[in-house]
Parts: sequence; structure tokens; C-alpha cells
Amino acid sequence: MIDSEVARLRRLRGSALRVRAVARALGNIRQTLQDPLLNRARCAAWRVARVASGRLRMHPYARFQEDPGIGVVFKNSFVAATAGLRARSRRQALLSLEGHLTRLARQLDDARALTLAPDLSDSLGRLQIEIRSVLTALEQRATLEQCTALEQRTTLERETPVGLTSVVAGPSYAAPADADWPYLAF
Repeated sequence: MIDSEVARLRRLRGSALRVRAVARALGNIRQTLQDPLLNRARCAAWRVARVASGRLRMHPYARFQEDPGIGVVFKNSFVAATAGLRARSRRQALLSLEGHLTRLARQLDDARALTLAPDLSDSLGRLQIEIRSVLTALEQRATLEQCTALEQRTTLERETPVGLTSVVAGPSYAAPADADWPYLAF
């Protein structure tokens, strides 16, 4: 292993540990308590970190076998706490995790493309498939959350009385009843 590959694997491990910490922090807030999708993302990120750490531990030089430093652990904890505090809804939590997972997926793609070891490339390829499936599930869930919120908002607008529309749902820009008829030219 060369120095650039070691540095790439360390960055990959740091990003994977960050995603794991963020998923754990987001899984502990009220809106997403015990969400299986967050648990799945956390486990996938842990597998990426384990593969990178295992490869780094195989290096013959002790200097390259180091664990993540206290700075990496502190930074990951800070990012996770910030993500947990910013998430006001389930959709925001999922979008935050999706951003972190996307960055991890990009780094995983780079590490796999630039590695020379076939066994590491095979392991990273399996992890790519897993991370992409989690990302797909996150996108589907975020879209579902957005559609549900939009549907609730339109239901609220339909159910409000006509006189309260401007107060509750904002101004109404509907066309008058005469404009509802189709235009017929003879």
C-alpha cells in the first residue's frame, strides 16, 4: 500500500464514522426514534469503517496502523450533535443523513476506483451496493414524507371555510366562476 491509498482509506474511515455518529444522533431524536432506516445506514457505515480499518491494520508500518485520532472523534461528535439539533422534522433528519451518506458514497467510489488490491476492491464494491440501496430507500422515504406534507397542506386548504381562507391558508388566487367554462369559438 502506498501513502496516498493510506490517506484515502483514513478519510474514508473518518467519513464512515461520521455517518455512523450522525445516524445514531438522528435516531435518538423524538421525530425519528428507532427508525429502521437510520439503523440500516448506521450499520452500513460501520461496515465501511471496519473494512478500511482492517486494511489499514494490515499495513507493515506501525505509523499507518493508527486508529482515528481524538480530533476525528471530536469532530464527528460535533457534526452529529449539530445534525441532531438542526433536525426539526423527520424529513429534515432524513435529508441531513442523505447528504452525509452521499459524501460517503462518493469517497467510497473514489477509494474503489483507485485501489490496487482486488480483495479490497471486491469488499468496497459490496459496500457500494449496500450504501446505494440505503440512499435509494432514504430518497424514497424523503419523497414520501414530502408528498404526505403536501397532501396534508392541501387538505387543510380544502377544509377551511371560504371566509377564513385568507387568514389561515393565505390569499386565494382562484379564478372567478365564469372562467371555469370552456371557451367555445363558433
